Amino acid sequence: MTILTTSRRPSQELRTFARDLAFALGCEHINRGKTGLRDLWTLDPVILFIEKQQEEIVIRIQEDELVAGEIRLSGCSVKTREGKIRKGVFVSDQSVYDLVNRYVPVTMVEGLQDGITFDGRQRRLYRCELQT
Repeated sequence: MTILTTSRRPSQELRTFARDLAFALGCEHINRGKTGLRDLWTLDPVILFIEKQQEEIVIRIQEDELVAGEIRLSGCSVKTREGKIRKGVFVSDQSVYDLVNRYVPVTMVEGLQDGITFDGRQRRLYRCELQT
């Protein structure tokens, strides 16, 4: 099972985003706190790191301590979800799909304008734009 974590001291907004993304992906979310990276790699060889760099959210995928790739999100909107929950993460970019699908299940959706969308906990709906 893939682990999803954040920096040691994430903002509340980033912590909520990470928990909801882990929920949608079916990953285990671990609060880092004082946990070192070596401790995380003993639990699982694949780790998704979520961090905020200036105004972007960066999702970095690391496998066996090497960076496999990263996804940069220029913005995310959070709305209240109407209707039933959709399990999974939906992407419209082929390169993002190819990168992420090796590690966690994602669904390719043609015509999705936002880039990445997923349903979080507590009726939250995320729509994220990919950095170009």
